Amino acid sequence: MINTLLQYVNELGNKSFWRSNKSNDKTVGSSNIRNLAVLANNADCYEELRLFIEYKTAKGNGWNKKFDGDTLFGHKMLQYLDEIYKKCNRDDRETLKNISKFFGYLYWKVCAIEKRGEN
Repeated sequence: MINTLLQYVNELGNKSFWRSNKSNDKTVGSSNIRNLAVLANNADCYEELRLFIEYKTAKGNGWNKKFDGDTLFGHKMLQYLDEIYKKCNRDDRETLKNISKFFGYLYWKVCAIEKRGEN
């Protein structure tokens, strides 16, 4: 499962998404991702976390930005999380443990991008 999570992180490491060209343009930053790792660790079930991501996407603040073609970042994230859920045989405890790891790895990736100032 770790290899799958790392593959997902590398796919999400689209550097142009993680950097904003405008000072007033909201983006999803490393602190948002880190908070999701904690939230996944504390959630009671996968659907709780999924609902929160849907909320974040509707609210905006970068979650509603196009990530892959016409797919919004929040929707792309939900696609990955749903895949993790399926690969964990819909077991909430196992899913949330792996999603927490996933967000932890993604946090490292986004921090590296932010620190290097890559575009």
